[in-house]
Amino acid sequence: MTEPGPSMSMSRRDAWKRGLFVALRVTLSVSALFAAYFLIPTRSAGGKSDVPWLVLDLIVFGVVVGVQVPAIIRARHPILRAVEAVAVVVPLYLFIFARIYLANSLHDGSAFNQPLDTTTALYFTVTVFATVGFGDIVANTDSMRLLVTLQMLLNLAVFGLVFRLLISAARRGVARKGGGPDLGDPPDLAGQPELGSQPVAGDRLDSPEADSFGPGTGSV
Repeated sequence: MTEPGPSMSMSRRDAWKRGLFVALRVTLSVSALFAAYFLIPTRSAGGKSDVPWLVLDLIVFGVVVGVQVPAIIRARHPILRAVEAVAVVVPLYLFIFARIYLANSLHDGSAFNQPLDTTTALYFTVTVFATVGFGDIVANTDSMRLLVTLQMLLNLAVFGLVFRLLISAARRGVARKGGGPDLGDPPDLAGQPELGSQPVAGDRLDSPEADSFGPGTGSV
């Protein structure tokens, strides 16, 4: 039984190092987001509309996603960079809505069936994001019901559009690094013959070789 060569052991070692480095960066990024969410004081809405702040927060979220796409494409390891981006984008999205729910609950205690703090606001946001809906915390006012509805609609956009955008960026980054076609391209675009280029049975029957074996030639 042969022992693994130096190149194989080094490649495995490099893969472990890259994986641990990405895990460390993700842990630090998520920890920073958690610290900002729990340590920065939340002010009540104060009777003002939440729409400008929500729009501003979603613009910041879109900028973060937009910055990640070219970074993934140009990264040395696009797939690992995409995993890191998803691990940062999802908590950021959840914290945005959790802060808004918390601010409204501090301003109006009847906005939900119970007053929210930082933990229960984040818990409620995650249950809406995961479409669990335990029913222990519900929105009482129409404005909060509309806000929860907006989050449910944006959840579809995050799952569908944002994830697909990051995955597509990772594919293009892998193709750019390897000099080959995109991983999502069909086989005929990767240098394989197209479906119409293969000979069919009718073409073979019309060839001269097929005529030499026709009736009356005396072939056995």
